[in-house]
Amino acid sequence: MKKLPLYITIVSLIALVSCNDLSQNVHSTITEDNFFQSERQVLSAAGPAYSDLRTYTQVAGIWGVNEFTSDELVLPTRGRHWYNDGMYQRYQRHQWHSEEGNTNIAWNDIFSGINTCNRLLAQFEQLEEKSEAVEIILSELRGLRAFWYFTALDMFGNVPLVTSFEDAEAAPSNSTQEEVFNFVEQELLAAIPNLRTEMSTSTYGRFHRWAAYATLAKLYMNAEVYTGTSRWQDAVNAIDEIINSGQFSLASDYFSNFAVENQGSEENIFVIPYDNTYTTEWGAMLQFHFWGIHFNGHNAFNMQNGGWDGYAGVPSFVNSFDEADVRKDMWLTGVQTTPSGDTLYNNQELPSDSALVYTVNISSLENAHENEGARLMKYDYTDAQGWTLSNDFAVFRYGDMLQLKAEALMRLNGGNATQEAVDLVNQVRARAFDNPSQHEYTTGSLTMEEMLAERGREIAGEGWRRHDQLRFSDFTNGTWEWKSESPDYRKIFPIPQQQLNANPNLSQNPGY
Repeated sequence: MKKLPLYITIVSLIALVSCNDLSQNVHSTITEDNFFQSERQVLSAAGPAYSDLRTYTQVAGIWGVNEFTSDELVLPTRGRHWYNDGMYQRYQRHQWHSEEGNTNIAWNDIFSGINTCNRLLAQFEQLEEKSEAVEIILSELRGLRAFWYFTALDMFGNVPLVTSFEDAEAAPSNSTQEEVFNFVEQELLAAIPNLRTEMSTSTYGRFHRWAAYATLAKLYMNAEVYTGTSRWQDAVNAIDEIINSGQFSLASDYFSNFAVENQGSEENIFVIPYDNTYTTEWGAMLQFHFWGIHFNGHNAFNMQNGGWDGYAGVPSFVNSFDEADVRKDMWLTGVQTTPSGDTLYNNQELPSDSALVYTVNISSLENAHENEGARLMKYDYTDAQGWTLSNDFAVFRYGDMLQLKAEALMRLNGGNATQEAVDLVNQVRARAFDNPSQHEYTTGSLTMEEMLAERGREIAGEGWRRHDQLRFSDFTNGTWEWKSESPDYRKIFPIPQQQLNANPNLSQNPGY
């Protein structure tokens, strides 16, 4: 039942796409008077906006571009695999250009989501009599559009603001980062009063009030990056709305938030539901397992198909975890065996009789061995029956919000930890250790540098590392394996050349 609303929308969308024979006899008529009344009917019509969200987790798109340019994950060339014209090497080295294919995919996915929201908003606005269910979905669609524009702002900065469907400009020009920031803020604030507040199966996976406040919190945390003006207190206020709602709590088991059946998590605020039976359209799957696991590595799990031996953890990032930290278990290392204990073997450039042993170290970005690099297994892969996982992807978590509040409090205090900030960080950190009191921060040990490191350990693989590094001035100024000197203009990505070719009114971001 956890994904019933999403199942309804998916089935409805398939039906709308499939029924294209206009010569068929009509046996029933759906009109404004008899259809757009119940919440289920309205949500069904709004289904495409939620279906589009699944592109947010594409490894060859939004998620991957953000991760592979950070200090968290790397996709090295492995023998004859993963050269891809050097794109992934350029991402890691901060040498990307405007014609990178995955950057263009990210742009297309973002603006496809925006376009769908605009279309549905226009259709619902045409209704003369709007039921309560319609008013709610209008606010959800405005919130979803704001979320997409927040993603566009974070990645590309100066993007076109298109808020109309029927009257949209064919070739819109760029808006400034400040204009996009203001639009996102205003849309979220306008939508919040009419968004649902309860957390139940009827709101699972939907853009409710707490998803809006979480988006606002992320927006305010990086306000100085986007506009030059900090908004730390506004971030605290948005997070306090989530905390004071009483709807969320930290899970005692960290990994339960990423389990196959993680719909029971009281920590996950906003999720994108997946199912290996129903959400199977290519390009909108949760495929972390295929991209990271070795070709033979799938035999260590209940996976039907072999892995692609792609990305791994940046060694210095993996090594930043304390040995006693249970969160380190998200990194798969060592000898790989089947569930019955049989050793797995290499099958590419290394001898086929050599055991498959994942190492933390990666010897070369240009020619890594097939077994090199710790593999990210934060989401449980043990039920990967098809091409996609059934785990629901957590966009916003309560643990993330508590850490963000702590950071904002420190920044309001000149970068120094307050006792409240320390208590919040220790509260999140406690479940990661058998003896949490031995691993607590103090107002002296919780520095800004340590705050960034602890956030990395808590939310690794969740798509927020680059976003965090930006406000810590660590994305361009930081150093890690293979990263070259990075000028400040690389804080945002270039407008893809394909988009510039298609729209002469777009201007390239400075520096590119």
